[in-house]
Amino acid sequence: MENKVTGRSFLPILLIFILSGLFIWLARPLLAGWNADFRVLLVGNGILFLVTGISFGLYTKALQNSNVHAFLRVMYGSLLIKMLVCLLATFIYAFVAGRAVNRNGVIGCFVLYILYTFFEVKILMNMTRKPSTTSAADHA
Repeated sequence: MENKVTGRSFLPILLIFILSGLFIWLARPLLAGWNADFRVLLVGNGILFLVTGISFGLYTKALQNSNVHAFLRVMYGSLLIKMLVCLLATFIYAFVAGRAVNRNGVIGCFVLYILYTFFEVKILMNMTRKPSTTSAADHA
């Protein structure tokens, strides 16, 4: 049952991945006008989706733990992994591209990072809310 809830909770992030990928692919002429390489954005979108999926899995696993210290360790570890993978991907791209780094593409990936992180946190906050077991009629 828990996997179904986690799977359904992850659907908005999957939707963001699909829609942003479609937008990047279809808006290639627009992105070229902004000097943003669509390939950088597509690869960045894929990396962000994978890293967000991993961190989302770690977060949901941490939510099931009753130990607050264990939850915080997993939460901060997941955040650190996500940031380090993104930083490493940026450095690898800069090393491979040399002087031809597409700055606008990298900035676009940062915007995607913020988008993924916002929705991930929003979903996780909704998952932590406990449903009310009492109704207004019980208090009357």
